[in-house]
Amino acid sequence: MVVNIVGDKKSAAYAAALIVVKEMGHAVYDDSYFYSDITIAPLLTTKLDREQLEESILGALIFHPSPLPYGRGPGSIRRAYSRREPITAGTWFWANERFDAGDICEMEIIKIDYNLRPRDFYLSHVIPALERTLKRALNAIASGYHRRVPQIEDYSSFDKKME
Repeated sequence: MVVNIVGDKKSAAYAAALIVVKEMGHAVYDDSYFYSDITIAPLLTTKLDREQLEESILGALIFHPSPLPYGRGPGSIRRAYSRREPITAGTWFWANERFDAGDICEMEIIKIDYNLRPRDFYLSHVIPALERTLKRALNAIASGYHRRVPQIEDYSSFDKKME
């Protein structure tokens, strides 16, 4: 598959996703390709526009560090810490026009380690979950299985960015 990786190229999430894609033997999209099979966004700070949602043949997967639909929004890890949540999750979901609301492709529950600061927890627990779930998602998609589990709106919440 040809995988288009979008987002902050300097982030740990982008670096981890890039390694997974290459180790799995997939091509990383660049200007030499005329198409991409799938777009992945391991860390986004802005919403994908309509063109970005539709440019890859299979669509776009976005990673979010919460058990969606609970904890939508940009501050999910810090909010989970502030609420003393026992768990969070690493979730890859299919992008759509709404914010963090597309169907779930892969999810893994992560126990929050309160011995770590949120940033350290993100790097030592969330990034490895991102890698594991991305491998499962890309393996399934490459095999023709495009898992789509709808999010249940009754369980949704939105975490605003904390200053």
